[in-house]
Amino acid sequence: MLAREFGWTIDEMRALRPSELVMILRELRRQTTVEQYNEQRNHWAFLAAVITNGFSRIAGMLGKRKPKMVGPDDFMSKEAKKMLQRLLGPGPEPEQKDWSRHIEDAKAKGLAGPW
Repeated sequence: MLAREFGWTIDEMRALRPSELVMILRELRRQTTVEQYNEQRNHWAFLAAVITNGFSRIAGMLGKRKPKMVGPDDFMSKEAKKMLQRLLGPGPEPEQKDWSRHIEDAKAKGLAGPW
């Protein structure tokens, strides 16, 4: 895998310490898995969603019910989504906005609100 990804020779790989080799291989596997997931989602799941939505619209024209639209994520398994979340780690926490300045401004203008 290292020879294919980086073009390293056997001697260069032997020069690595075992801990370095393990970490490099672990990161390569993670990157390969994320890349495969993205390809699956962006190409094949998107195509499946387009086809499914097209058939749903045709069926919706013939029937009275409004068709339910699907997205690419609907075609991905829960296990694949969980694995991707584990590989990518926790996302950034949502930023809490400070509205106190706006509240004070509204009070200064004499506007009433729930405060």
